[in-house]
Amino acid sequence: MSDAATAFARALAWALACGALGAPGAAAAATQVENAWMRPAAAGAAAAEAYADLRNDAPLTLVAVRTPVARAVEIVVRDRPGDIADPPRVVASLAIPAGETRFAMRGSVLRLVGVTQAVLPGTSVPLAFEFRDARGAKTVVETLVQVRGLFVPQPAAPPPAAPR
Repeated sequence: MSDAATAFARALAWALACGALGAPGAAAAATQVENAWMRPAAAGAAAAEAYADLRNDAPLTLVAVRTPVARAVEIVVRDRPGDIADPPRVVASLAIPAGETRFAMRGSVLRLVGVTQAVLPGTSVPLAFEFRDARGAKTVVETLVQVRGLFVPQPAAPPPAAPR
């Protein structure tokens, strides 16, 4: 066997081993979160939506999204994006096919529930996406969500005092 053939065989064996054994980082390198953004939100806001594009080489399941600026993140799905008659529904997980999946306005979104701190224009919010592959191996992809908007959110005013 020539040196080139030997080198190719070794590289092929390594690549197959990584795929077959689920080498750490293999799925992470193939999964990207891009164009992540959200509008500003006040501390104490009931909810705020975040948007992003996911790109992945193989089918995955999105099982959780986390951020330190909210109590929880819900995966909200619309089966017919842009159709007002299509009610959004919260799902515990979402099958992500190979290719691109978009979380966008008037479509499927990531809802930050119980915003715990002000999210101001020009800042970034960390999000961690947790995926599982067909074998159940976990991959976490972290990204920074850019906060875009012109207004600075104000905290909600306290309710008026009851008359005496």
